[in-house]
Amino acid sequence: MSFPDLEQALVKYQDPAEADKITKIQRELEETKQVLYNTIDAVLARGEKLDDLIDKSDSLSLQSKKFYKTAKKHNQCCEIM
Repeated sequence: MSFPDLEQALVKYQDPAEADKITKIQRELEETKQVLYNTIDAVLARGEKLDDLIDKSDSLSLQSKKFYKTAKKHNQCCEIM
């Protein structure tokens, strides 16, 4: 006599995580938390990169203004009347 459903249930419930729904939910919760931690780390890293980009942009803006003033000053002697 063979009971395939019984055999499948025995195999399935030999794993304690499958038999205990709370353990299964806790494992899924831990996996979800890990994904969230990784996402937060990525967002923080992106924020740091954006801060660096803003700083570089500000520096470039100041340098371009300084270049414009210096170029204007040097070109005053060469104006065509």
